[in-house]
Amino acid sequence: MLVGLGRPTVPAAAAQPATALAALAADLDQRLGLPAPAGRRSERLVDAARGKPVDEVTDLAGDGTPIAVSRFDLDGGLVSSVRLGLTPAALSPIPPAQATASATALVARLAIPAGGTPLTTPRSSGGWLVRWVRVAGGVPVPGDGVSIQLTAAGQFHAVVRTSHRLAPRPPVAIDEAVARGLAGSRLDHWLGPDLRPDATIAGLALAWVAPNDTFGDPIPAGSAGLLHLAWIARVTTSGVLADRVAGLELAFDAGDGAPLGGDLLE
Repeated sequence: MLVGLGRPTVPAAAAQPATALAALAADLDQRLGLPAPAGRRSERLVDAARGKPVDEVTDLAGDGTPIAVSRFDLDGGLVSSVRLGLTPAALSPIPPAQATASATALVARLAIPAGGTPLTTPRSSGGWLVRWVRVAGGVPVPGDGVSIQLTAAGQFHAVVRTSHRLAPRPPVAIDEAVARGLAGSRLDHWLGPDLRPDATIAGLALAWVAPNDTFGDPIPAGSAGLLHLAWIARVTTSGVLADRVAGLELAFDAGDGAPLGGDLLE
């Protein structure tokens, strides 16, 4: 599966002029080192995963077979590109450091903002995933950033950019001790005296997250499509509780401490 390509999609209003999209795609192909296609087709879609319209350009071989698909936002910025029907070269696999260097050079050629140190990991299907996590105001935005996929030998396979809108940063934030107290109180309420000792708050960290109703918490009004600055409490379990729940992540608004949901690890 290609990371972050955002299928499924549905048709939307007409795309921007085909000549403009063709120029964008041609420039992108050149930067990626992809062969010039025999033809191209374009359409405007609504990316259902992001809820945003994108212009999609498909590169075609002489027989009409798609060989690459690229997406651009309505300002012409790159959203994603994937090379189709790729046959990995019969070359020796490159080491992680070389994969990182190759992906970093590719990001530079694409002129994509990607700050910080990337994380390079082998993909289960083979090849490498090199990822830069977006950071806003010194706080990570999990799920946002830039991902480059390479074959085991370092050939380009795909690039994905993900960026969500952020809610205004609270003028005054609660500190870690307050967030720890909120998480502890919630665990006290949920678990009671018998199971509470089996739940340990292993750590807290700030992150930009999308509020959810995993624990029945109301989602703040006007939060659709917005990420909020939150304290994330990571909870580990042991004993009897571990047989039912592997762990929890609890989110609290960094401004007023309101619960914003979290994640249940089963």
